Order: sequence, then structure tokens, then C-alpha cells
Amino acid sequence: MKKTDSAIFSKKKALIGIASILTILFSLLYASLGTYFYNKTYDFMVKTVGGKIHTPHEDVVLLLIDQTSIIWGEELQLGRWPWPRNIYSDIITYINEVNPPKAIFFDIMLSARDTSDMSNDTLLAETIAWNQNVFHNVFFSDNDELQSGMKMPEDVAQHYSIEIKNATAELFSGDNYNEVELPLPCLRADVDCNTRQSDEIKEKPTAMGISIVTTVFPDPDGIYRRSKPVSKYGDKYYPSMALSAILAYQNLPNQIQYTDNNTLIVGDYNIPLGSEGNYLINYHADERIQNYSMSWLLDSAIDYYGGSTNEIKLPPGSFKDKIVIIGVSAPAGQDLKNTPVSQNTPGPEIQANMISNILQGNHIIRSSGANAFITSLILMLITVFIVVYSSNPLVKIASNIVIYSVYGLVTALIFHKTNYLMHTFFGLTTGIIATTGSYMFLSVTEGAERRRYSKILSSMIDPTIVNEALNDLEALKKGGEKRITAFFSDVASFSTISEKLTSGELAALLNEYLSAMTGILKNNHGTLDKYIGDAIVGIFGAPVTYKETAINACRASIQMHQELKLLHEKWIRDHSYCEEARSMQFRIGLNTGIAKVGFMGTNELASYTMMGDTVNLAARLESAGKDYGVNTLISQYTYKEVKKEMVTRLLDKVRVKGKEKPVSIYELIGEQGAVPQETLDFVALYEEGFNLYQNRQWLRAAKTFTRAKKMTNNTDKACALLIARCSYYHKRTPPPAWDGVFTRTHK
Repeated sequence: MKKTDSAIFSKKKALIGIASILTILFSLLYASLGTYFYNKTYDFMVKTVGGKIHTPHEDVVLLLIDQTSIIWGEELQLGRWPWPRNIYSDIITYINEVNPPKAIFFDIMLSARDTSDMSNDTLLAETIAWNQNVFHNVFFSDNDELQSGMKMPEDVAQHYSIEIKNATAELFSGDNYNEVELPLPCLRADVDCNTRQSDEIKEKPTAMGISIVTTVFPDPDGIYRRSKPVSKYGDKYYPSMALSAILAYQNLPNQIQYTDNNTLIVGDYNIPLGSEGNYLINYHADERIQNYSMSWLLDSAIDYYGGSTNEIKLPPGSFKDKIVIIGVSAPAGQDLKNTPVSQNTPGPEIQANMISNILQGNHIIRSSGANAFITSLILMLITVFIVVYSSNPLVKIASNIVIYSVYGLVTALIFHKTNYLMHTFFGLTTGIIATTGSYMFLSVTEGAERRRYSKILSSMIDPTIVNEALNDLEALKKGGEKRITAFFSDVASFSTISEKLTSGELAALLNEYLSAMTGILKNNHGTLDKYIGDAIVGIFGAPVTYKETAINACRASIQMHQELKLLHEKWIRDHSYCEEARSMQFRIGLNTGIAKVGFMGTNELASYTMMGDTVNLAARLESAGKDYGVNTLISQYTYKEVKKEMVTRLLDKVRVKGKEKPVSIYELIGEQGAVPQETLDFVALYEEGFNLYQNRQWLRAAKTFTRAKKMTNNTDKACALLIARCSYYHKRTPPPAWDGVFTRTHK
């Protein structure tokens, strides 16, 4: 049976309905949580998968004041943390002793005075001015809470700001800084910082450059993922540590270029920017930035200047042409940050990762929000299509598991090979929502249908197998061709009975009779097709498919006749109804074969039924039973499947009305082992006579049928019918082409 237009339309409606609802839901989800999912994807990819470059740039080095260094400083009587400024002067001097680095960055805010000895500030200022490769941190603020309340001095702004060619007015327009906190020793000629002993360095700026610490900031969840290479203060631009490092690494002036594709060009290096000028840091998770404990350097300096013959851990020149970042990793420094790779990442390491990214071109390429949304919609449509159109629950589940597993693996592989970061977690989350939502939608819509069909089936088949019939609702709805055994029964002379009963008695009789017979039908896995007055139409083998349809139909027929005998006894005992009703009989016709089965009717009123030649022959057999005087007639097709389990009698070969192909018909007598021997002898004698009849031995056949008839006290109607036919053919011999088939001229 072909899928109906209504079934197709129903699936299309479900697909459109689910897709529309999910599209709206995804839009709201992305608008509210798109950034959250993107951040979580970034965290997972950076920490677990790793980008295309796994080893940090070798020219980026961290010199960290760790817990060991602080303890070491106390042992050398440097005092408790923070250390006096003169120690930094010694550190800078030692690092620059031989083959100095490209740049030394202090990722420490030196804004307060060194109260232990004011001369320490002057000494550090002169050391920085002399070496000319040291960078200081500067803090911008957009509030009025700083004690200094200081604005950017004009000479500092002029000297340390950077020029950005092709910069648009919108570039970093979100920056609204209005205060600045400068480090000490000062970046300008100040009363506290111009007492320089050497005329040679009086005119030099204190530091080679500055870096703005406010360019590194956490997201709302407290995780540091982004940094801004440039900050805007007033109408001037100022570099972050990363940008200053890239300039110093190439010995470039403070001049960079901005392109239309939102990229900063710094000499040979490009810095792609995201929204609001942010840069997404590609942290090295497996192999961290090369770092050294400050205690090593101080130990090495003492040994070197003291003329020790011991092996020096960090000899002068160890940082030749490198970028050295001095910072704090000890908890006392309060500069431990929460990053995707660790909850205790030293602040300087964040800057170092960004510098390493730029030097290696190891940038994360961000997929757009439109890309994420379109990808999710495509995955959603595939998911919904599978859930709606697939009839196999395992296929639905397995397909979606495979699709989203492949999606997750592919996006991870893409990031690992290309640094292209897709919205993986949003896609996977929407996949879960799409799958769940599709099932929920179908459970609501199909649930109503299941209840509707369940209600219909519950009156047709044994309730214990209703759920089995509903396992594949779509297949049940659209129907199809199945091998079944069709069942037809009808009460003999029911018109006579109905005329002698009142309407109430007639209704009671039918209810009692039909209830008993229908119960037996269902108990033998039969399906009630319909009632036609006193007639019962049943299906064995649909909607639930099984092999032994013929056996079950035959057993049901035998049990029905046995049940009728019990009803006779009850009605006689209770004096129920009329005499004709108390002795009523019914006939059954069974035929096995292929038939069209399914729900037929309207959306409001439908029934599960059967159609086709198989069904028509069963109806003809029920009617033919009257001519042969038997209760149950089965076709040769049913007989073939039950001959080992059932006792039957080959009655005749007939050509039913409307059909050219002949069929052998059998009386169903009972189950093997439950039939008396005299009945078996009678069957054998009758079939012997029928064999003679088929071979045109009319007189011998008639005599055999007569002997068989006597075994039933001359009550067998089939014997009388065949005796009369033998007499007819004896007088009017059929033509040579006669095939032993009797053609019925009525239904």
C-alpha cells in the first residue's frame, strides 16, 4: 500500500513545525548565550585539543619571582616582599652585562615610592635610562578613585604614544580612560628623578617604552581569554606589552598600520583583531612558555660578580636578543590569573603567550556568529529530518550520535590543524536540543495519534499486543501488503431467529454471542476487522506480523464451535431466547495469502481492515459451507500450512464465482489427536470416493460416497451432493477436457 498524501503532508508539517520552533529557540539561545558557548568551546580547544603550533617561541622568556625567590630574598636579607628598588637595578645590569636582550619588561607596577631608601628610585631610573631596553607598565583608569588623580603628562604622551596609520575613528572608541598611574622611577624629568649623576643620561627618557596593563582583562566568568594590543587615551594610542615587544623585537619606531580587515600590521607581523579591538590568546597548554626562577638569576649574579668558580646557572648573555618579562608568580604577588589552561597562571605568562602567538603567526581564526548559526541550523534540519522520517528508533538515535560525534571531532581536528575556532559547543548543544525537541514534538503529536490508534486497536486485538502493533506507528498508518489468514463467519438462518425475538432479546443474543467469539479470536492473536450484523470478519497476521496465522485461525475456529456448544447448554438451561436461537449454528471460511491491510477511512473515523482476492475467497468459502453442510471451510492455501496439525477432509475442487482459477476446499474437523477414530475412517472413505470421482469412475465413486454417508446416519450433506453429481455425470458424461472442478454459479 503506497504512502498516502496525508501521511506525507503530516511528516512535512512535523518537519516544518519542529524546524520553525527550533529556529526561534536557537535565535534566542544564541542571542543570550552565544558568547558563553563560544568561550567554553575556546577553553576546551585550547586546553585539550591544542592549536597548530604546540611549542612557544624560543625568544620569549619569563623571569619569575616565585615563592623560592621570595624565600631566597629573605635569606639574603633583602627584606620581605616587595623588594627594595635597588635589587631591580642589579637585575637589569646583570641581564645586560653581555649580549643584552631585545627588551626587558617589568610586569610589576612600580608606582609607589621606595620608602626604604629614596635613592633606590634614582638608581633604578639611571640604570633603566642607561640600558635603554627596559619597558614599564602603565595603568589607565576610567574612574576617579585613584589617589593620584593624575592625567597623562604631555611630554610622556608625546614620547610614548604610538602612531596608527589608517586608524578609523571607531578603532578602540570604547576606551574612555581619564586617569593614569605612572611608574616610578618616573617616565619624565621630575624633581624626584632628575638627580642623575651622569650628564650623558640626563637627556635620555627613563624607559625605552611603556606597556598598558589594562589591555589584559578577564571575561565576566573570571577567565582571561582576550587582550587588547592597543589602548586609546584621549586622542592618542598606547601599546600593550605584546605590541611594545613586537616593535622592540624588530627595532621599529612606534608606528604601525591598520587595515580594512581589522588587522594591525607591525613590521613583518600581523595582529588580527576581533570585536572592540580584542585579540584572542592562543595559550600553549602542553608546553608552557620558557621560564626561570629569579633566584637562579640572583644566584648567578652573585657567583659571576664574586668570581666564583661554580657553574653559573644563568650566565651573562643567556637572554641574548630575547624578550624578557619580569613578573611575579608567587601567591604573595597576587598576580595569579584564571586561564583556560590553569587556574593559577602567572599574569606575565598571559602577556608572554600573546607575544609568542604574534611572533609565530599562531593566531586563532574566529568563525563568525552567522557561521555558527547557519551550521547549527543545517545540523538541526538533518536531525529533525532523521527523527521525523526514520521509522527505526535505533537509526534515529545512532544517526544523531554519529552526526554530532563527527561534527565535534571534525571541528576539533580543524582547530588542531588550522587554528580555526568554530562554535562547537553551541552546535553540540543545539544538536541535543534539536534531538530532544524533535522527540518531544513527536511525542505530543504522535502521542495523540498513538492514543487514537491504540483506542481503535484495543477493540480489535488482544490488548497485550497493542503496544507491539504501535511500535512502528508510521508503518501501521500507511499499511501495506502482508501474508494473512482471512476469517469470515456468519450465523445460519439468522433472519428466522431475529423474527422470533424482541429487539432487546436480539441485542442481548448478539452481544453474548459476539463477545464470546471475539474473545476467542483475540486470544488466538486474531484482529477483529468488523461486525456485519451477526457476521464476524477477522484478520490473522496483521497488524502484528507472525508466521502461524493459519494455525491460529484454525484453532480459533475450532474453539468457537466448542464455545457455541457451551452457550447452547447455558441457553437451554436458562430457557433463554427462542428454540431456534438455542440451537443456532454458524459457518466459517478461512483463506491464507497476500492481502492489502491498513487503516482505511477518514481522519475522524477509520478502521483497520483488509482487501484483495485472499479476502474475497475466504468470504466465498464461508458461504459455500452451506452447500456442503459443514461448519468450517478452508482453502488449499490454508490447508497447506495446517495439514500436519489439523484433521481435514478434502471436500471438492471448485471454481468460485468471478474467478477462473480453481481451488481445493477442505472441511476443518479438529486438531490431530483430538478427533475420534470413526471420524478419521469416515474422512478416509470420503476422500477415496472423491478420488474415484476425479478419475470419472462415477458408479464406484457414488457407492463409496453412499457407504461414507451411512457412517454419519445419512446426515452428511457433502456425500449427498457428490452422489447426485456422480449420477448426473454418469448420464451426461463431461467433455474430455473436464478437469474435475465444479464451477459455482452463486456466491
